[in-house]
Amino acid sequence: MTRKRPISKVVTPAIDIAFHDAGQRPTARYVSAAAVCEEALEHGRWIGLYWSATGHVHSENVVPGLPGLDSLRRPLHAFELELDGQSLHNRWDLVGTTRRPGQRTGTQEAVVELKHQVRAVNVKVVTRVDGSPVFARYLEITNTGVAPAALGSISPWSGVLWNTNTALPYHYTNANPAFEERGRSKFSLGYLVSEDSGHEGDFVWQPLPQENFRIERKQSGRCWGSPYYILRNEVTGELFFLGLAWGGNFFAEFAYRHESLLSFRIGPLAPAPLRMIAGGETVTSPEVHLGAMHGSFDEAVGLWHGHLRASVIPPRPPGREMYTVAARVVEQTGDWIKTEIDIAAEMGVEAFMVDAGWYGDSFARWWERRGDWFEGDWLPGGIKGLREHTHRKGMLFGLWHEAEAMTKKTQLYAKHPDWILKTDDERPCAETLDLANPGAVKYFEDSILKIVRDFKLDFYKLDYNVNTGEGGQTIRDGYAESEAWRHNEAVHAAYDRVLKECPNVCLENCACGGGRNDLGMLSRFHYHCESDWSVMPYSIRAINGLSLFIPPEAIVYYHNHLQHAHQVADLDTHLRVTLFAVPIYVGFGSQDADRATAYFEKTRRYIGLHKGFCRPVLAGHPVVYHHTPDIGLFKPADWCVLEYATPDRSRGYAGLFKLTGGRSLYRFHPRGVDSSATYKVTLDNRCQEMRLSGQDLLLHGLPVELDTALTSELVMYEKM
Repeated sequence: MTRKRPISKVVTPAIDIAFHDAGQRPTARYVSAAAVCEEALEHGRWIGLYWSATGHVHSENVVPGLPGLDSLRRPLHAFELELDGQSLHNRWDLVGTTRRPGQRTGTQEAVVELKHQVRAVNVKVVTRVDGSPVFARYLEITNTGVAPAALGSISPWSGVLWNTNTALPYHYTNANPAFEERGRSKFSLGYLVSEDSGHEGDFVWQPLPQENFRIERKQSGRCWGSPYYILRNEVTGELFFLGLAWGGNFFAEFAYRHESLLSFRIGPLAPAPLRMIAGGETVTSPEVHLGAMHGSFDEAVGLWHGHLRASVIPPRPPGREMYTVAARVVEQTGDWIKTEIDIAAEMGVEAFMVDAGWYGDSFARWWERRGDWFEGDWLPGGIKGLREHTHRKGMLFGLWHEAEAMTKKTQLYAKHPDWILKTDDERPCAETLDLANPGAVKYFEDSILKIVRDFKLDFYKLDYNVNTGEGGQTIRDGYAESEAWRHNEAVHAAYDRVLKECPNVCLENCACGGGRNDLGMLSRFHYHCESDWSVMPYSIRAINGLSLFIPPEAIVYYHNHLQHAHQVADLDTHLRVTLFAVPIYVGFGSQDADRATAYFEKTRRYIGLHKGFCRPVLAGHPVVYHHTPDIGLFKPADWCVLEYATPDRSRGYAGLFKLTGGRSLYRFHPRGVDSSATYKVTLDNRCQEMRLSGQDLLLHGLPVELDTALTSELVMYEKM
């Protein structure tokens, strides 16, 4: 008689991790909020058993028969790994299970350690829970042999999401008899469809065919459509949110087969091998974040945001929870930049950033001297003088840095041409450091810390303006190893160190706009650039799409970044976009302009609105209501409507942006109000205030009528 292992478990509020036997199978169960996932070792394969979005844990007599599918025929494996040309989908033995605290307070990690029967490799399957219904998964892969091992491909998390049969002949087994199966897919995929610059936030829904649907992003070495996905079961309404913590090329694949089975796999994409693992070395895979949810779309977005706030995005330093910023590229020599600082202070902005162009041995166009990270002699008083001048004006001071860049006109390239990233035939493939080179890695990390410390920054901006394509390779242990994995390791390690050693410095992530807004970068920076194409209507549509995945208080919007932005929308609409993210004002126009004019007066007003009415909402972890979530960037639509509210329903605001010409009426029903309360409601266009009950707002709404393209209305409400 086989003796079952006793159930080993840990329970904290909203979290339950348990290890036990289900039949003859070692099993792990993860519960966080209302999400449940169970996995087991069956026939030498670590497989997924079931998911629940309602907190339901299956009975002991049910679990041994799940998933009820043959792993020889179905994609049940909970991770995928190829080493030395061999698929390691099977032949695993259990070494042990344990729990440990996660790095972030309030998180727990479940660890399942497996040993392969053929290859000299152990894998720890690590699942982190944080009290939200979203789990994080990564693998710790240890080469237990002496010889190096070649990691060819990996999906840190994979397997079945749904296995619900809606086509059985008995009505009581049919998930939803109201669903019309003919001509409709049971599953839809929502994702950021474009990988091109300026297309951030282009969210679309794609019906999944009964076939494999594979997305590959390998054009640029990073992607402006970051790896975030929403899977929707059209029969039941259940949702999965999915994201990958990887800043390079990637793939995501979804397989919809008969009997309503949907499976997935996701991971980094580069020419194999991705990584050589030395004997005795342990490497950590990119994380995959995955959660099951059942409820309204707004609620699901809020749960995903809650996960990012709990255990992904680092909290801002105390006293710097939110601030408005002005910034200028150093476009010419002279004292003009001090005047720009003075104007920013006069306008009520709280921080100033010296953007690109402050470095190098001679003044040049900003992109020509990237890599020589010593200050030029053309800045009035140097960086120190500008910092002190900014501080005297009562503002925080920050600096731009493209830490990975290396151009051929630099002293750095003259000294270390071997540090530039090269193709297989030794051609430089991008103006970037080869971060598989230890010397380049040291320079990269040292330059970041030197800039932050020596210049005594209050905040720091990382940029990344290179396209590496498939990337470079390094000959290592007889293999041509892709540089991409080690590049991500180096970037992550450097900014982990900055967070630890410089805890009072705020960090901004930018990559030619939003080209690297994946979960790996989100976990190391406080806020992230929306797009370089920050002009109406793309600006608000991008924020509308990106805020499905990134909380708005962690999104940065560059106002006036494009010279013609002021010509596209009316002034109020142009400025209202700043209220829906953290604004960075790229100048205010001519320095000798009369700052008593309507333009400056109105700009000051919106800066004051952001700091005043909006800040308690935006800085207080707002609930986001997407009234028009499906419009993407290019889909024909009359309106883009976005609403933020405090969690206690005491205050909120919404932008109603008219995208097309011609008179039309939008009846706005605020979702962030309390039906039992009374609110002071302001319609900004009319400067009109009214007292309305939450019940009236919910039931009857507010009629908003506009007749001109690229105009808007701002609605603000506050509990009385």
